[in-house]
Amino acid sequence: MIFRLTVLLVLLGYGLASSAAFAGESPRQHVRVASYRVERDVTPGRNKVVGTLVNVGRIRAHVVRISFRLFDATGRTIGGATDEVRDLQPGQTWKFHALARGNVSRARLLRVEAK
Repeated sequence: MIFRLTVLLVLLGYGLASSAAFAGESPRQHVRVASYRVERDVTPGRNKVVGTLVNVGRIRAHVVRISFRLFDATGRTIGGATDEVRDLQPGQTWKFHALARGNVSRARLLRVEAK
């Protein structure tokens, strides 16, 4: 009887420790940008930064925002672009489309924020 009670308490303790570890997990650490590129539109000034981001963690990200710095052909900064998704589930891939105004030649990833 004491052995069963000990085993039960050990298993219960392990379960609580695992839950606590999950509860402390931050979505910010578990989203990864797979790839991105500037997609130019035939209409001047209507470009976008497109790509994919994956939730590689084990918890849902309530809000994920991705931000880019935009550059023209000479390398001069001409602005920024952002996109956002809500409720990104574990294992889910998001295809983002950040509107990039201006004559954009390239983009650089600034940050990925997840909450």
